[in-house]
Amino acid sequence: MKFCPPHSVFVTVVLSLSLLGIPGPVKSAGAEDSPQAPVIEHLSTQAVLAEEGSRWHVQVRFTTSAPAICYVTSGPSAAALKAGRPEIEALRNHRFDVAATIGQPHFIQVHGTAGERGFSSDVIEVAPPKPFPAGSGKRTEVPLTVRETAGVARNEPVTFGLPIPQGALGHPDSVALLDGKNAIAAQCRALVRWPDRTVKWLLVSGRVELKANQTKNLTLAFGGDVKPATDSAKSLLQESGNSMVVDTGKTRFVMDRKTGLGTIETANGLLSQLPQSRLTSTDGRVFMGKVESGTVEESGPQRVVILTRGHHLDEAGEPLFGFELRYFLHAGDPYVRVDHILQHDIVSADMKYGDEMKSFRSLDLVFGTETEGARVAIDENKKHSLAPGERLFQHESDAFSLPSGGTGTRSPGLATSGKLTVAVRDFWQQWPKAITAERGALALGLYPAIDSEDRYANRPNEHVLYFYLRDGNYTFRSGFEKRHELLIGPSTGEVQWDEIEGRVNEPLLVTASPDWYLGSGALAGLAAQNAPEFSAYDKMLADDTDGYVAQREENNWYGLMNFGDWWGERGGNWGNIEYDLQNAMLTQYFRTADKRFFDVAEDAARHNADVDVVHFAAGQKAGPGNARRVGQAWVHCMGHTGGYYPRDYMGMSIYAQGYAENEGHMWNQGNLAYWLLTGDQQVRRSALQLGDWLAGPNTIDFRYGNARVPGWMGIIAMSSYFATQDPYYLNAMHLIYEEVQEKADPQAGLWVHKLSRGHCNCEEPHYGEAGFMAGVMMTSLKYYYLATGDEEIAQRIVNIARWLVDNLYDAKSGNFRYTSCPLTGVASTSPLIIANGLAFAANQSRDRNLMRVAQETFLRGMIAAGTATRGKSLAYTTCSAPFALDEMAHFPGPTLAEEYHRNVEAALDPTRGILPSAVPNPDFEQHTDGWVARPGLKLTHSSEIRHSGVGAAKISGRSDKQNEYVVTRYASGPPWEILTLRPGKKMRLLLWLRIDQISEGAPAPTARLSTRSRGRTRQSFPTEPYDLTRLGEWQLLQTEFTVPAGTDAAYIAVGTHTKEPVEATLYLDDVNLVPADAPQSRDTYLWSLVEAEDAKRSGAVELIDEDLLDGWKFLATASGVKAGTATFTVNVPESASYPVRLRARNPANASDEAGSAAPMQVIVDGGEAIKLDVDSSSWKWFSLPEELTFDAGEHQIEIRFPENSGVQLHSMLIGGLPLQ
Repeated sequence: MKFCPPHSVFVTVVLSLSLLGIPGPVKSAGAEDSPQAPVIEHLSTQAVLAEEGSRWHVQVRFTTSAPAICYVTSGPSAAALKAGRPEIEALRNHRFDVAATIGQPHFIQVHGTAGERGFSSDVIEVAPPKPFPAGSGKRTEVPLTVRETAGVARNEPVTFGLPIPQGALGHPDSVALLDGKNAIAAQCRALVRWPDRTVKWLLVSGRVELKANQTKNLTLAFGGDVKPATDSAKSLLQESGNSMVVDTGKTRFVMDRKTGLGTIETANGLLSQLPQSRLTSTDGRVFMGKVESGTVEESGPQRVVILTRGHHLDEAGEPLFGFELRYFLHAGDPYVRVDHILQHDIVSADMKYGDEMKSFRSLDLVFGTETEGARVAIDENKKHSLAPGERLFQHESDAFSLPSGGTGTRSPGLATSGKLTVAVRDFWQQWPKAITAERGALALGLYPAIDSEDRYANRPNEHVLYFYLRDGNYTFRSGFEKRHELLIGPSTGEVQWDEIEGRVNEPLLVTASPDWYLGSGALAGLAAQNAPEFSAYDKMLADDTDGYVAQREENNWYGLMNFGDWWGERGGNWGNIEYDLQNAMLTQYFRTADKRFFDVAEDAARHNADVDVVHFAAGQKAGPGNARRVGQAWVHCMGHTGGYYPRDYMGMSIYAQGYAENEGHMWNQGNLAYWLLTGDQQVRRSALQLGDWLAGPNTIDFRYGNARVPGWMGIIAMSSYFATQDPYYLNAMHLIYEEVQEKADPQAGLWVHKLSRGHCNCEEPHYGEAGFMAGVMMTSLKYYYLATGDEEIAQRIVNIARWLVDNLYDAKSGNFRYTSCPLTGVASTSPLIIANGLAFAANQSRDRNLMRVAQETFLRGMIAAGTATRGKSLAYTTCSAPFALDEMAHFPGPTLAEEYHRNVEAALDPTRGILPSAVPNPDFEQHTDGWVARPGLKLTHSSEIRHSGVGAAKISGRSDKQNEYVVTRYASGPPWEILTLRPGKKMRLLLWLRIDQISEGAPAPTARLSTRSRGRTRQSFPTEPYDLTRLGEWQLLQTEFTVPAGTDAAYIAVGTHTKEPVEATLYLDDVNLVPADAPQSRDTYLWSLVEAEDAKRSGAVELIDEDLLDGWKFLATASGVKAGTATFTVNVPESASYPVRLRARNPANASDEAGSAAPMQVIVDGGEAIKLDVDSSSWKWFSLPEELTFDAGEHQIEIRFPENSGVQLHSMLIGGLPLQ
């Protein structure tokens, strides 16, 4: 389905604009006299009606061919135009919203200056908007589900967003929420409208009652004879001057708009002052929150939302940090939700690095009470009483302290004082936290005073958890925000505490069906459309998401700055939600309606919206990059924002200082989806701050160095457009695309540029691109095509896809290399991020080869991504994959699910590994596949220097900031990852290493085996170091270990033990993992393997293609009936006794009974026949009864297939581990 903007005339022409407001790019007035004057392009003037229908404005959007400062003149007639405020800087993308008079046309003229050159458009008459359309008029019923998950009874408000098909609904008040046949009083409003002005996303608020653990089916009905259950004209809010009064029927909320002061009064007699934000500076001064403005964000019969803004002021009126308080009130609800948002808005243009870091001692949200003391919930459903001056202090995620030495683990964050109850969402997850009983008050320590200056000092993992707390104060960087959500209301009997805790920590989620979400058409650019059911993919996502949550718990990824993010990028910093984890999770939520995905997405979105985006800036140059701008996002940094450490700390460079201009590491797609599902204004604001920075300042002179920049910037632009239908963001994509067109190779479709270090380490760098970067750009271009229908864009995606197949696809491995440098290795999971564009191109062109490669590589990527539980891996492998599922559903032939099920068992069968060895390539006899040298080092095959056999691995070059010289592939899946170690088994690592040259003073390398579980390295077992006094000698390095519980993978590495530069030349050979509980008969094992394709065939023996992803071919006789012979020539490098093994199966022997078929005969060098009974219907290694003695050199092995055997033979091995 293609989605077009309201107006789609996007070519530059010379014309007089229509007086009807239809857009058309215009040549600047006066251009004949000044040929270099900027040209106005993509001009649209749209009449926009306010949702309540009583106001309208003209939405003016356009671009200019060069940066210009523009303004708009407007008025009720062409003769009465008045100038509006000009832009504050020269831009290429421009937007103005001009208020107009209801029922009357409005006249608009665009003006601009670029240096000395002025230009103007013609005067445009814009007709007033008509009322919103009625919609289709057809009654539609949307099935909804709400589940109680906390095990407590509920009667509480719900607010949820729902996509609506274009043309279906015009008026939000023509909607009913039903519980069976009973109407639920509901309030509805449009979040965004389609180009035809019907509702695209609807926000619904009501109240739902459920029993503990109940699942309830609801219905949302609209159209036809549907009547709402609530009079939409009456609001809970009554305003008079500065007074705002909200009466919910259970709570009376009173506030002075100007001061923010007021009260909450409930039916049980609670009368409490509205909370005050109290901040204490590092020098002990107290700054009380003073409200400067109050705004009604939403007002209706079921819900009212009021936002106040202000600053913390001391007695002298000096400000320190801003704040917001957002109040949510619902009809019939005695409780009030309040969100506290701390704002570090201390900025100035002259700030230098370090100046942005500001600290305070504590911040409490203080509630006045009539009672001295409080009761707090502690762990194990217990309660504890606090006397005035006492507090509960949650000082770690799993530890709190109480007065008089009491301790516990995780407090739920709920307290009562007199008639007041207060609960904090995610209390222990966002430690530090505290609850303090004060005289006449209850203080919620959102940033509680730390009881000792050195409590968090000098911790070994300070840079992970304690960086902002290390001196006993709270330190944040300019632009930072942080939201805490609280619930306040009347105190209740203790039996109801669990209900309050369930409400605040597990709020009800109303969910539509996947068919509704994906069939609505409203998710283009936000989630996969009509993605086919693919149970294997869904199971993988469910398992990986569960693993991610478990990993968060295991690694303690908690804290008020950290919760929702994952740690470990580059070994030293937080990920800052790289690859848009919330979008990946919400996409899967749309596909499955599974709440676990929503929960992870919510945590990620809230963290990312607060911490990872620059919310305040003044153009300061206070670290790497140019002037700081509002809306920029911090790339993965130490402490999320950077600024806590010097540049050289842990060798992290700009990632220690913080960098907010990496355009390949920003995203808002998931945050926009979260806003549309929830109506969350805090997340929306952050997402559009980023969208506005991209669309405005970042398009002034848009340039890029690799494809993921227009990729992610384009995804931001198009996601913002799809979520708002505002042409401003589509115009940003036009400007991005100009640069893509300008730089692109005509045949490749993208910019073929010199590859950077790491993407190509050759002395003369290759040209091209990284596959995953091209994949991201294809996705952004696909969104652009959906919005414009421009076939040139679609053809560009086809060209890029074909270029990728020609330049990155490795036919031998059936997968894509990391980049177009032919020496880069296969990037096992990159197909999952490439496949969306690749499959789109295949469908667009009907290119069968593109279809084959897209499907084949996607399957390989899925198999490799089976344990992607770290946040980055999880998001990387899923941010694009669901879109590809939809595209590949349109391929002819077997479905992706069918191909997966046909291949996955074979791919994961350890018997089908390269060798019957835990190390897939232990001896480098033919190549170095399965091993990777770290950046700066070159891995080659050596036949001149070797420990045994005919080959070894050579590693040479300059290592810098690397932990290892060389390592086996991991997180790659079969065939090259070590996957067969059994937990509890005692093993021995044997490895031969020779070092011919190493920098003076460099540490002696050691080898190690590291075990992994669910995508994470767990334990390492090092060998003794190489003896550097014996350079040029082969030395045996070994270690013994017991495979830890939970191990599902491992890798072997030769470590550098330094991050300093090291020049070295190393050789590696004969790397084996052997059982340690058996006598060690040798320290070197040789592996001479021949496969079916190497055999000379006679008689009825045929070479048969198994037609699976691993490309296996096997030998068998015609129909398994006639006899034949296969003869192998095998080179044995050293004289010795060796086991002889055949990898074979007999599919006809379903019972796997020995002797059920005639045995094969093995004849070595013309000797006596040795019988071998192949009694397994699945592939298995069969050994000859005894080891055979071979001289060094070539040997002839003849395999005779008897009549009626049915045996299939894949390979034969001389050597390997001893017979058991």
